[in-house]
Parts: sequence; C-alpha cells; structure tokens
Amino acid sequence: MNGVTRRTSLGVRGATAAAIVSVALFLSACGEKGKYVAAVTRPVVQGVEVVVVRPVPRETTAESVGTVRAKTTAAVAPQVMGRLTGVAVSEGSAVAKGALLATIDDTAVSAQLSSAEGAVAEAEAAREEADRAISQAEAGKALAEKTFERFRKLLEGKVVTQQEFDEVEMRRTVAGKDLERAQQKKAQVNARIAQAKGQADAAKAMLAWTRVVAPFAGVIVEKRADAGGMAVPGVPLFLLEDPRRHRIEASVSETYLPRLKKGSPVQVILDADPGKPFSAKVTEIVPVIDPASRTFTVKADLPAGRARSGQSGKVRFAAGTGTVLAVPKRAITRAGGADGVFTVGGEDNVARLSVVTLGAEFDDRVEVLSGIGDGARVALSPIDKLSDGARVEIRR
Repeated sequence: MNGVTRRTSLGVRGATAAAIVSVALFLSACGEKGKYVAAVTRPVVQGVEVVVVRPVPRETTAESVGTVRAKTTAAVAPQVMGRLTGVAVSEGSAVAKGALLATIDDTAVSAQLSSAEGAVAEAEAAREEADRAISQAEAGKALAEKTFERFRKLLEGKVVTQQEFDEVEMRRTVAGKDLERAQQKKAQVNARIAQAKGQADAAKAMLAWTRVVAPFAGVIVEKRADAGGMAVPGVPLFLLEDPRRHRIEASVSETYLPRLKKGSPVQVILDADPGKPFSAKVTEIVPVIDPASRTFTVKADLPAGRARSGQSGKVRFAAGTGTVLAVPKRAITRAGGADGVFTVGGEDNVARLSVVTLGAEFDDRVEVLSGIGDGARVALSPIDKLSDGARVEIRR
C-alpha cells in the first residue's frame, strides 16, 4: 500500500513539473513574439530634417529686477503746528495745482496778524507826528539862521552888544539840535514801521500756511491724517504723485557699471504683462555702489500710460558678446506643459524627446540653457509626426 502511494505521489509531482515547464515555455514564446511584434510595429518617419547643435556667437543680455515709481512725488507736510480742522481729499483723489488738501486751526495765527497790523497802524501814526515835528524844527532853524545873519551884521556895525549876539547864536544852535532830534525820532519810527510790517507779513504767511495745498497737479496716493488730528511741521500728511510720468528703478550688479550710461537702450518687461516688452532709455544712473548688495541703481523713463507706481518688472540690457547653444524655433515642441526637442541618435536613428530649458529668443533661434549639449542632432521637421522612440529616416 505504501508503495502504491509513493508511486502515485511521484507521478503527480512529475505531472506538475511538466505543467510548469510547459507554461514557462509558453510565456517565453509569447514574450519573444511580443518583442518581435514591437520591433516590427515601431513607426518609421521618413524625410526627417535634422540640424547639429553648435555654439553660436550672440550679443548676451542681462536682467535686473526693478520697481515702477512716479517720476514726480511729494510728501506734503504742514509748515505750522495746529489741529486739523478739515481734510478735503482722500486716497485716489485727483487734484489740481494749488488745490486745498487740509485746513489747520488759525485762531492763534489770526490773533498774531491782528496784533502786527495794529502795530503797523500805530507806527504809521507816530511817523506822521514825527513829520510834523521835523517841519516845525526846520522852520525854527530857518528863522534862527536869518536872525543870526541880521545880528551878525548889526554886531559889525556896533548896533547890538556882544551878549545880544551870543543869545541869537545860541538860539540858532538849539534850533539845529531840535531838527536833528526830530529827524532821529522819524528814523526810529521808520524802523518800528518796518519791524511791524515784517511781523504782519510773517503772520500773513503763517495764516496762508494753515491751508495745506497741492504743490502740483497729481493724485493722492496716501493720506496719513484725519480731521481732529495734530499737524506737525515736517511730518507729511499726504503723499502726492504725478500719474502722467513714471520710471522704473532697478538694482544692477556692479559688474555692469562700465556698460550702462545715460541714454543706453534697455528693454522693460513688466511682470503684469510679460508678453509685451517695450523699449526705453536710461535717464539716470546712481553710481554709488550699495556695499551690502554690490549693486547700483539705474533709472529709465517709461512711456505714458504703460505702468503704475509699485509695479514690479525687469530691465534687460546688452551685456557683451558670447556663445550660446541655440536651436531654430521650429524645433521646439510642447509636451506635458514643458518645452522639448526631438534628438536623433547617431547609431540607431531613434527619436528621443528631451525636455529643455529655454532662454532668450534672437533672430529665428532660441537659446537652450539646459537639456541638450553641443553636437546633439535635433529634428526640425516633420515635428508633428514624431514621437518618443520613433525610428526616423533622415533627409539627405
């Protein structure tokens, strides 16, 4: 019985092994058949035009990040201290030159003006009195001079005594002194008038300063105070800018300081509209190098209506001649949201899709920053018929 069982078990095991070998042979045959089928069905694209990528000379460019600012701005600050009685504008308000922006309490300044004007009137009255005194002194002096001349002749004729002549001469001297004192008093009164008028003019100026006005036509971009607040001289209440003229200010590496000059052409690319770059010229260069960033500031005026204050952008400019890897624009294809080119192997003529990083465009070419190297064979056409792994027949 045990012998029968052992033989039966060995028979089953043999059958199982035979079945496994049969399945393995079948799968192996299927695999070989699949490889054969894949090799046979791989597509062949005929008449493919290729180009060998080589470094080409090109005027290289550099870019620097910048910020758009209004060319004309003003921090409008009061010139007198006082409480704000009113604010006439808000952020975004367009104002004309001289337009009222805010008012400051003028009670104290008005009192100063009234006092100064009163002092002027008082001094004017004193000058009229001084003028009358001078007239009287001049008349007295004239009379004393005539009397002196008469008595001098009488003294020569022994008609009057020496004492009588001396008394007349003394009156003549006193009359002259009286005239000098009257003239000095008038000079003092004139000085008082000038001082009073100066105080009145200062008070008028301070009264005008209680009205904060726009120094030029523009737009209020920032309001920093409200009615009831305190106005302090030199502390801005508003930020005003001219919306008609803007410029971009970029921080450029110190390496390019010798290359950029006033009038140098640049290209401006705004981040809000990168597809529409436009040309500009350098209008100002700040040659001082920032020791922290090792950059200097370049300013370029922008065409009217092309930008708003605070926008970010880039300034692109020529940075010298160099060599770059570049391919014709028609070799570029889009795959999975990325840029790519089809490279063709030199031995098997199989197209492979290579993802590339592109740089700047020039003429009919585009710079390739990474993804392929010098000497790569890149397919130009027919791009729409190529696929990764496709066999190609190169046009001769």
